Amino acid sequence: MHNTTPTDPRTDAAAPNRPTTPQGPDSSADPHPEQPGRHPRHALIDTEPHIAPPVLAAAAGIRKAMTVPVVTALAIGTIFVAVYLAAFHAPTARHQALGIAASDQVAARTELALNTAAPDAYDFHRYTSPDAARHAIEHDEVPAALVTRDRRLVLLAAGAQGPSAVSSLQAAATRATGLPVAVDDVVPLVPGDARGLSVFYASFGVVLAGFLFSVASYQIAPRLPLTARTVSMVVFAAASGLMVALIGHQSLDALPASFITVTAIVGLLAMATAAAASVLLRTCGPLGMPVASVVLLIFGNATSGGILPPAFLPSWLSPLSEVMPPAAAVRALRNTGYFHSAHVTSAVLTLIAWTLGCLALQLTLDFSAGRRAATAA
Repeated sequence: MHNTTPTDPRTDAAAPNRPTTPQGPDSSADPHPEQPGRHPRHALIDTEPHIAPPVLAAAAGIRKAMTVPVVTALAIGTIFVAVYLAAFHAPTARHQALGIAASDQVAARTELALNTAAPDAYDFHRYTSPDAARHAIEHDEVPAALVTRDRRLVLLAAGAQGPSAVSSLQAAATRATGLPVAVDDVVPLVPGDARGLSVFYASFGVVLAGFLFSVASYQIAPRLPLTARTVSMVVFAAASGLMVALIGHQSLDALPASFITVTAIVGLLAMATAAAASVLLRTCGPLGMPVASVVLLIFGNATSGGILPPAFLPSWLSPLSEVMPPAAAVRALRNTGYFHSAHVTSAVLTLIAWTLGCLALQLTLDFSAGRRAATAA
């Protein structure tokens, strides 16, 4: 007679579905399995309810979570303060173009006085008449010109270059000649842009939006195909251009260029910024966000010429005003609205070159990554 042990039918029914754990010497099971309520060393404990699982999945250890944000934010803030204070705390002109329409004797005396007061501050352009000087100002060849009127010097200036630029030129001419120099504004700002900063604010906002677009795109879908990402960029750029044109041109009359022109230029800026930020995020990995913010938001906007003309930037910053997307967009928006579209072609080509170059670089990176994956497989 055999002894049998009664079993619970419910337990037997579930037995085939129970996982078995190997007990032999070759077992790879964790000898110290995690216990309920036990957390890995330095891990963050979720003390805030209802946090989305993807956010929790990306959480770092407590030491990294405490130090990385401090270091990153402090580094970006330090660069921002250093660049903007260095550029704008005491701006002085360097090789600022300045026209003169006067007799040879008066022109020579004026140039000598200005050069003595501020060496290398001005590059002088002589004109045969006040009308010729006015034409040069209206086509953005020079921002201002000293002309003789009733035996006195008068400063013909383009107020559209910004009140700060005009006032600094007036102050320099008054100090150099020892006599008050009146200003005749031949290219005034539109009534909706009394301080001449609307172009800068519009550009800054679009650059910020382009940066945030790329960050959000890579956070939500880091493996999104380049074709789909580019389509998303185009939609964002078109919407950005339309939004700025509706607000800045239609509603506030702060951007004097035509509606279509504003839409096109701002759209190109949004596309170039988004493409550039995407490349930096793609190539720099975890450092992509701070690098993109420094390159586009800090250096890009500081050298845009929206606050002061590039001639007032320090020598180590001024070269960026020729190549950065915000500078190209500011130049294009300002010149289409005030200066008969002078230099607009080069500005538009700069924005297109940034867009195509960054997209081509991303395509190359994706192609190389695909070939490496295929080889490994």
